Amino acid sequence: MLKFAVGAFLAFLVLFLFADYFFAGPSYAKPSNVEPPLAESLSKLERVVDQDDQWWLPDYLNEASGIAVMPDQSLLLHDDEFAVIYHLSLVDQVIEPFGWLGSPEFERDFEGIALNGETLYLVTSLGRIYEATVDLNARSQRFDFKVFDTGLESICELEGLHFLSGKLLLPCKVPIEESYKNKLVVFEFDVETHQIREHLVLPSESFGAIEGPHPTSIEVSSDHYYIVSTNYLLEIGRETSSINTFSLPKSRHFQPEGIGLLQDGSIVFVEDFRKGKARLTHYPGIEFLEQTH
Repeated sequence: MLKFAVGAFLAFLVLFLFADYFFAGPSYAKPSNVEPPLAESLSKLERVVDQDDQWWLPDYLNEASGIAVMPDQSLLLHDDEFAVIYHLSLVDQVIEPFGWLGSPEFERDFEGIALNGETLYLVTSLGRIYEATVDLNARSQRFDFKVFDTGLESICELEGLHFLSGKLLLPCKVPIEESYKNKLVVFEFDVETHQIREHLVLPSESFGAIEGPHPTSIEVSSDHYYIVSTNYLLEIGRETSSINTFSLPKSRHFQPEGIGLLQDGSIVFVEDFRKGKARLTHYPGIEFLEQTH
């Protein structure tokens, strides 16, 4: 009887310790060759040689995907594999862990981040929205979270996220549904009712020779939408749908992914460069970009 009890206890212990492995679906399993990009402490970004407005991102942010601007104009950054979020001060370029959803090993294809007060949102390419309450002044915090399904998985591959007047804006990077092909499409998700609908739809010919577009991030000012698409920044009038395009040359932006607009009119970009070191670039204003259209 004693042997049976000990055996049962050990079996229960193994099951408890490895429950995530045995019962989680394929999207929950963490590949054995991938480590979560968690920094142990704060560090300072290294400036790119001969560039006053560019810094190298740490190795754990080589696949930087999104930016959220905090009330004090510091930044929250994340990569596109793990739900670890970093805080970056643009004053002294110091970066440190802000927090994570559940655990640092929690893995999804995260493609955008947004902030509304003390509520933080992340979105996956498949249209799952993760919502968490955060302490803006704390660091290395664990977030409990809720998950909402937008139902867009069979319609579009999503990339980018922005909170605007009770709605989360969701750019469609790769349209799946035929009716959205050859268009720039942005959906909106109501954070109260969880209803989804179209927010912005423009035909691709509106953007001239630019392929797609294939949005990777979105920001909004009082007058314009700002959307990153490959190596271009699209400026779209909110009332008139007027369009200006600006170049983000590969020599400075290997693969621009995230954008952040600051109160002083300056613009921050982060890039995804999984085969090398990614960069953060801080322009004083949009007038410092080369207009192409």
